Amino acid sequence: MKKIWSLFGHLLEIGAILSFLGLVAVVLLQVYARLFLPKSPHWTEEASRFLFIYTVSFASGLAIRERAFVNVDVFVNLLPQTLQRWLQILLDFLVAAFMAVVFYYSLKNLGIGRMQTSASLRVPMHYIFASMSVMSGTIVLYSMGAVVRDVRLAVGGGN
Repeated sequence: MKKIWSLFGHLLEIGAILSFLGLVAVVLLQVYARLFLPKSPHWTEEASRFLFIYTVSFASGLAIRERAFVNVDVFVNLLPQTLQRWLQILLDFLVAAFMAVVFYYSLKNLGIGRMQTSASLRVPMHYIFASMSVMSGTIVLYSMGAVVRDVRLAVGGGN
């Protein structure tokens, strides 16, 4: 099971890196075209927006896994260690529950995207809308993984 989680995380990392590199390449192309070419490509703004969306989508689950999101813990740190642990479990569970709702509706939204195409790239929008499913789905998986791990630690008395 650890190998599957590791492979899944590795695929998300590759997706985030590739989409970010694509974003950088498209933005550099736009800058170069504006400075040195008579006309700049019209599709670069839309492509950069879509690549940014996918970069965030791939990286969000990884950020949950690494607990890399910014949080304010001034008041939480005043609580006893045991209460802090259970509060973190509750918060992870609430994030997972909220994102499960988002995931459900993001799947419904994919049907709407089949009927639309993007303005410049002419890409079916369900490919773009799928980014919300990727983001919410990975956040649900990693948040629930954190809940399970932290409950085991809390019940087992580990750190």
